[in-house]
Amino acid sequence: MKAKRIFILFAVIAIIVAGTGAAVPFAGDEPVRIACPSNVISAPAAGGDRILWIEPSPSPPYYAFLGSRTIRAYNATSRTETLIRSRATNACSPDIDGDLAVWEEERGTTTDIVLYNFRTGTVFALHTAGHQNNPRVSEGRIVWEEGFDGECGIWMYDTETGELFGLSSGKADCTAPDIDGNIVVWLEQSGRDAYAIVSLDLVSGRRDVLATTTAPVCSRIDGGTVVWEDGGMIHLASTEEGVTTLPGEPASRSGAVISGTTVAWSEDGRIRCHDLVDGETTRIGTRQASTKPAILEEGIAWVEGGTGGQCSLQYQPFASAPATGLQVEPVATVTPVSAGNQTGRLREGECAWYALDVSPGTTGVSLDFAWENANESLSCTLIGPGGAMLRFTDSDDGEMDARVRVSVMSSAGLVPGRWYYAVSGESVGADVSYAVTLYECGVRDG
Repeated sequence: MKAKRIFILFAVIAIIVAGTGAAVPFAGDEPVRIACPSNVISAPAAGGDRILWIEPSPSPPYYAFLGSRTIRAYNATSRTETLIRSRATNACSPDIDGDLAVWEEERGTTTDIVLYNFRTGTVFALHTAGHQNNPRVSEGRIVWEEGFDGECGIWMYDTETGELFGLSSGKADCTAPDIDGNIVVWLEQSGRDAYAIVSLDLVSGRRDVLATTTAPVCSRIDGGTVVWEDGGMIHLASTEEGVTTLPGEPASRSGAVISGTTVAWSEDGRIRCHDLVDGETTRIGTRQASTKPAILEEGIAWVEGGTGGQCSLQYQPFASAPATGLQVEPVATVTPVSAGNQTGRLREGECAWYALDVSPGTTGVSLDFAWENANESLSCTLIGPGGAMLRFTDSDDGEMDARVRVSVMSSAGLVPGRWYYAVSGESVGADVSYAVTLYECGVRDG
């Protein structure tokens, strides 16, 4: 899931309610069954409020024998299902971002990437001379592996410009790509039982080896963080933080995905959802056969096994954030009481985190957030320990001047503790410098 990724990240954090003991609280006790296919090919994909999956085509039986498959989507907001393609030969590996869905499909003697636009309802096949497999899409750019076993390369197609690019060096077997904004990752085999997870920055051209493994793994990226499972453990990596491993003993884990600060995977027949902020893990799923998770903006979907070989596609929404009782007021001047000035640079899709410890009895905090170019779109989101979440962009103080000056007030007093504020580059053409200050601005009498 990559569409609106920064907003999703904030929404996930905002539903952490103090005292619940659950990292990612969910709405309701039981998930919603949204489909009952005989099987789900590959893992379902999620983007925004849509779930995309591939299932065997219905009768007559010979269609299934010939590898005919059906592609469907479900909108979790409108609760409607869309039939995208009723006959697609050996279709698999779906992905979705915004209004664009992709999958691989046999067409003649080759395997091609097929694109579907939800807004226009059009289908387009991306045909090259080789076999194309495992497509992934982000912000109109599609990456995939192309070639045969032992000699695959990573390619990218830009739907806006129509340009085709080779991304890997061609000196090693490269598979399992993923893309998030300007960052592409893939698995590169350098020798027998020797693999590396490689990242490529499409803007700077910087190439990094994030981690090495002794087994072929499938990594997924969102918000600059890569996740994969190896040796029964869940691992994370980024160019800034290096490699970390989630706590726990080795177990049967699979299908790790990431969206914002939420990591989900299947473990011993149940879905685990781990919050990277507070380190807590929530278990969901109704039986001992829950696999293939996918994270949406407002919930998590997965495949649930059933009796007689029948399965179902389940969806469980996140709990809504509680009411905050906060008032937001624009301020013309900034006079810090206790301030922490922070500066930095951001590219599109990146996010920088800061924190302020709010004292008991504090009735307000003020934010002064500025950046160098009014044509660039940045935002700052304030996240309180009681579940409060407020997102600010340029116009929220009444002026479009690449600066946001607001106060967040509560006559009853703000929830004391650590308040996080996150700066994100939502739509920027290059590195943008910024400065941000958050400070206490009021104390309750008595």
